[in-house]
Amino acid sequence: MTEHAESRHEKEATAGRATDVMSEIGRELDREVLAILGAESPLHVMDIARTADRHPITVDQTCARLQEHGQIHPVGRGLYEISDDGKRQPGDDSES
Repeated sequence: MTEHAESRHEKEATAGRATDVMSEIGRELDREVLAILGAESPLHVMDIARTADRHPITVDQTCARLQEHGQIHPVGRGLYEISDDGKRQPGDDSES
């Protein structure tokens, strides 16, 4: 393997690890938002962000992703509540 190819391979491996870490952080935030909404729903994005100690834009993006997956749904401007699917989080074996 040439020096250039080795360098490219190392950069790709590093990028892959960074993507994995970001994906895990995203999944953790998804679970956190679902837990917050599971405890009290509906809530505004700002209230979720305050409770999670996260930036409101990050929470808004997370809510958009969770809405896309049918785990939460909007009930007003920036106000979300958890759906039945959201109550059954991955790894949650309980029946709602």
